[in-house]
Amino acid sequence: MGRLLFLLVFNVGAWAVLRSLWPGLLRKWRLGVFALGTFLSLVAWLYSAVAGRHAQLPVGDAALRVFSVGWSVAIIMIVLAGAPFLLLRRWLDRPARQAPPLTAPEANPTPPVNMARRNLLTNAGRAVPLLAAGTSSVGLANGYTQFSVREVDIHLPGLPPAMDGFRIGQITDVHVGTFIDTQYLQDAVRAMNDAKVDLQVMTGDLIDDLDQLDGTMAALSECKARHGMLAILGNHEHWRGLEAIRQAYADVEARGGPVRLLVDTSHAFEHAGQRVRVVGVDYPMSGRSHRVKAERMQQSAEAGFRDVAPEEVVLCLTHHPDFFPLAAERGARLTLAGHTHGGQVAFLGVPAFWFAFKYMLGRYRQGDHQLYVSGGTGHWLPFRIGVPTEVTVLTLRATGASAAVRTS
Repeated sequence: MGRLLFLLVFNVGAWAVLRSLWPGLLRKWRLGVFALGTFLSLVAWLYSAVAGRHAQLPVGDAALRVFSVGWSVAIIMIVLAGAPFLLLRRWLDRPARQAPPLTAPEANPTPPVNMARRNLLTNAGRAVPLLAAGTSSVGLANGYTQFSVREVDIHLPGLPPAMDGFRIGQITDVHVGTFIDTQYLQDAVRAMNDAKVDLQVMTGDLIDDLDQLDGTMAALSECKARHGMLAILGNHEHWRGLEAIRQAYADVEARGGPVRLLVDTSHAFEHAGQRVRVVGVDYPMSGRSHRVKAERMQQSAEAGFRDVAPEEVVLCLTHHPDFFPLAAERGARLTLAGHTHGGQVAFLGVPAFWFAFKYMLGRYRQGDHQLYVSGGTGHWLPFRIGVPTEVTVLTLRATGASAAVRTS
């Protein structure tokens, strides 16, 4: 309900901003359109708050959710971008408010306010709703575009020569459901096949709609990588139906499929004579509670890294990127994570919500250990600006001991 109240306040704020910046805009039928848009946008959030975060609306679920996202983004932008114009205009009007009343008629009174500046400011402020609507539309359009294949070289000092050129394909945060279908997932797996990666990984938040679970597992089973696909759980698996999803993974493995689920455990294989161990840890929170996060991560670290041997090259899969320090302490040369979606909005490569996560997007380093946080292969809300959906192909390099690592 807190999110609903937040959006209600912003809708009221947007009405006040538009009324001040553009007094003639919200009149007659246009005021009715604004009220209807506010009502419809809040319905989707209200229904989720009452029936459950992932409950589907009885009618027009996808269309109403898309509209709600676009409307909410535009409303928030109107308030955040329009408020400074109002404050500046009020500051320019201050001389008129503070001027003493005239005691005698004046033939040519000097205007206390610079009207040219005030009019320029007013006209610029009227562009705010157009900018908000345009940005919202671009974000929604980007949200529906196909993923890109992103090639990333990971330079690891001291990497055994046998692992030089080892290729990993990563998908994460696919969210098969309202906005992402199984064909999209199938295309992502085929993209990794076409890239001829040695290992495919899926780092959580695979599915939101269990009605599509069979098709989802069939899409994953198209993996052709020589070492198969290793998957872990994310928070959405815990929320949407953990037992059914785990059973679906188990059924694929029992049939000899190429997909294996790791839950606080590891899987070892040999590549060109070098033994490799991949540790996969569970999502650290129970439900939505963050109070147990540190304790759960510590438990996962102890269980997942229990069988690690000194001669092995260790990789780690975690949905939540905050597990990175624990993985690095236990010898994981590379940790792959998702969860953040890269914030889904970035300007000039900098995530707009950079403060939400310590590790938001891209590469990070702790000593000789590295973390890569994907921007996500899908989304549960179709809105992206500057953070495209991605299928990531990571190539390990043994020759880059002094290579610089960019932190995103």
